[in-house]
Formats: sequence, C-alpha cells, structure tokens
Amino acid sequence: MFVLTNAWHALGRHRAYSILTIVLALIMSFSAITTSAVLAKQTAAHGTEYQAQKPTAVIRPGAKLQSQLKGDDAKATTEHYLTFNDYSPIAVAAQNKSLSFTYSFTETLPVRQSDSIKAIAGTADESADKTGGELLLRSFYDAKALKNNDLGEITLVKGKKLKYTDTKFTGALVSQALAAKNKLSVGSKFTVANPTDASKKYTYTVQGIYKYADAGSAKSYKLAKQNPDNVIYTAYATAYTNGLDPEKSPKGTWAMPDLDITFLLSSPADYQSFAKLAKKSMPKGYEISSPSLEAYNTKLAPLDSTASWMRIAKSVVVIAGGVLLVIITIMRTWVTRRDEIGMGLVTGVTKPRLAWQFILETLMLTVVPIAVGLLVGGFAAQPLGKALCGFSTPMSMAIVSSAIRNSLGGIAILAVVAMFGPVVFRTANLFKPASPAAEAKA
Repeated sequence: MFVLTNAWHALGRHRAYSILTIVLALIMSFSAITTSAVLAKQTAAHGTEYQAQKPTAVIRPGAKLQSQLKGDDAKATTEHYLTFNDYSPIAVAAQNKSLSFTYSFTETLPVRQSDSIKAIAGTADESADKTGGELLLRSFYDAKALKNNDLGEITLVKGKKLKYTDTKFTGALVSQALAAKNKLSVGSKFTVANPTDASKKYTYTVQGIYKYADAGSAKSYKLAKQNPDNVIYTAYATAYTNGLDPEKSPKGTWAMPDLDITFLLSSPADYQSFAKLAKKSMPKGYEISSPSLEAYNTKLAPLDSTASWMRIAKSVVVIAGGVLLVIITIMRTWVTRRDEIGMGLVTGVTKPRLAWQFILETLMLTVVPIAVGLLVGGFAAQPLGKALCGFSTPMSMAIVSSAIRNSLGGIAILAVVAMFGPVVFRTANLFKPASPAAEAKA
C-alpha cells in the first residue's frame, strides 16, 4: 500500500510527463487497432476474397481492331464479328483441360426506327441503309447476360423484368430518355424494321423502362445507334424466333448480329488458365479480359489508397510514439528522480522497492489509456473505414489479440526502462563530495 500511495503521488508531482504518457498511449493504441482493421481488410480483399471471385471472361476486339470498326460500314465491321463456331474451339480446349465454366451471351444489331419510335438523334447521322438503323436491339440469353451488360448496369424505373425462355414473349426494355421522346409507357407497342430489309418489321411491347445505374456525364454521339439510350433490350428467345441468329445471317451486312459470349469461371486461377487457352484460338485482333475482375480491382482502389497511407502512418506512430514514450519514461524515472532515489535509499528504502514503485507508475500511466484506446478504436474501426475508403472494416479476434499482445509488449518494455532508474543508481554517489561549484551555489 505504501508503494502504491507513493506511486500515485509521484504521478501528480510529475504531471507533465504523466499527461504526455497518457496522451501518447491513447493515440498509439487507437491508431494501431483502427489502421490494423483497414490493413486486414485490404489483405483479405486481395487474398481470400479475391480468390473467392467467380470471374467473367470475354473475348472482344482490341484497341487497334476496334478503331477499324465503323458504324456506317457494314462490310468492314461485321466481317470481324464472331460466331458460335469461332467460340467453339476455345470452349472445347477448356473442357479438355477440365476447366469448369458456364456461359451466357448477348446479340446486338441495329434496327430501323419507325413512326412509333424515333431514336435520339446523333450529331452526324447517316442513312439507315449505311448504318443499319438508328436504334440498337440487344438481346440477352438470360439474366446473367443482362448483369454483365458491357454498356452498363441498368435499373428498372417502371415495369417488369424480361422473360428469357418464352419464345412468344415480345416484351422489351426502353430507356427513360427514349420513352420520354416517344411518349411510351409500360404496355405501349412499337415497331422496328430489319437493318437490311425495311419491309421486315418486328413489334415489341414495352415491358419496362430503364435507366443506367451510372449515368455519367452528358455525351454526344456521331450516330444515333451509338447512344446507349437508343438501345432496346429484349430476350434472345424473341430474337431467335425472329430469325436474328448469327449462324443464319451473312457476314458483311448489318443483319449479322454482334455475338458476345461471356464465360463464367470458378476462380481467378481458372480464369488465368482459360485465358492462356483462349489466346491460342482467338481470331487476330481480339483480346481476352475479365470485366468482373477489372471492376473488382477498380472498386478496391479507394481501399488500396487508404491502406497505403495508413500503413505508413501506423509505422510512424508506432516508431515515433514508442521512442517518445521511452524518452519520457527515462526522464520521468531516471533524470528527474535522482534526488528522490538517493533520499529513499538513505532512509532505508531498498532498490527493489523503488523499482517496483516506478513499475507501478508506468502501469498506471499506460494500462488504462491503452485499454481505452483499444476499446474505442475497436468500435470506431468499422465506421471509420467506411468513411475513409467506402469499405466496412470490421474488427476481428485476430486483430484484437494482436493489438493486445503488442500493447502488453510495449508496456513491459516501458516497465523495464522505468525499473532501471533505481536499479542502476550508484549508491556511492550518495557520499561523493560536492563539487566546488555546488558548494558555492549552496
């Protein structure tokens, strides 16, 4: 009790050092556990969570080939379109290597506007005979194809979803802008014409009205059919019934739909294997990529940026804070306490007892502040991570356990440093003659 009382009073006598120690302990513990949560989330995002992804793989024109595709030149463009026969060797090669995958696809072709539906005009439109039409008709094989739409994610504003297996289904989705221009609503009927034969017409019913999830900035388009708001979405079953199939439509004309197959793989490792096989069979000018993995990595950019500076901040706080705590502890227990240590030894207090007192002082100044810092940081880590990088950074037992172990290690080091004040004090200094300067001062 005597040692505890002395330790408590000593903290009051050295108030500045005590306050500095408490503040540093709070800051270090809080920052350590919150930054650890963000860093752990980044590690998981690039590790276990990345490996759990089910990647998509698409084979599309590279930049050079893409520049050669012209919206007003059917021959130069559609001769590069892929058919199911072009994809077949890639699928067979993957199956031979026991790669598990499923697939989905879309078909896109221009269609001509009619009195019942007019496209949003482009800045330099050509005749439908050159472009195939002012609108684009994109048909989805299933809901997965819609989800992987390369024109962007769409959200239904009104109406219902498409029906993918009903060959009698004539429903279609139109954009808000296109619906507003033509005063269309759910249930309205409209007609479009074949890109190469204006006499062939197809009638659709507005099943729903959509908007793009990412509207982006306003942009002008040379041709009307290049405007995403001029795209009519429907089901492949309907397009097939209408005879709009790549194996039945000759290349060189706009009647040849642009077939885009999306392969769905089991893991990033399978995607890498699939990509190697695909590159051996891909037509010249085409490239393989994974839109889902690219989107995933893009989504991680804010997390990576936050983790990058937090990693540096954590090191700076731990190293600088640790050095400062050691210096403050030395000042508090060695430099400013020599007279107190000497007086204690003269009055019969032993070195071990003084050492124990200094250890208690250190524990009083660090244990509670560190516990508070860890507790507050543990609860604040998740909302703080969400605010800084848009990701939830939950606390885990592994993070808490590591923070507690590191904190206990730091406390032990400071306790040892504090203990050395009385331990290394030389008793001979008590009886050393005073220097002339000290005597003159006295």
